[in-house]
Amino acid sequence: MSFQETLTAQHRACDAEFAKIEQAAHRKDWAAAISTMQAFVDDTEAHFHYEEQTLFPALEAVAPMAAGPTAVMRSEHAQMRELFGELQAAIGRRDARALVDAAETLFLIMQQHNVKEENVLYPMADRTVAHGLTVRLEGRKGVA
Repeated sequence: MSFQETLTAQHRACDAEFAKIEQAAHRKDWAAAISTMQAFVDDTEAHFHYEEQTLFPALEAVAPMAAGPTAVMRSEHAQMRELFGELQAAIGRRDARALVDAAETLFLIMQQHNVKEENVLYPMADRTVAHGLTVRLEGRKGVA
């Protein structure tokens, strides 16, 4: 499988988990919101870790011009991590309004981020990085 296929599928799996958080909060099912949030964070962090520790360094080694875009991706990962904390805090307080506010911001950042990775970085990786580099992640069910 290509980077494009595998990592895009991971984006979709994380997006599906993210949607479940909001659904649980709307139902005021805070136990489900907490467990779904943890699954979302775990899977998204596994995805980020793979990109930051494996894919981006490999891409930068063979395509030095990728250093700028990968720096932007790392910065966006940091922004999203901050929002994970806001979401977790809102869930902990059972504050649906704060959760929705943080979720809307996170959703916008995630979607813009994913488009850049899926349309620029992953195709570049498929063209330039050795095919022996493992695309598989250690993650939870639903994340390849």
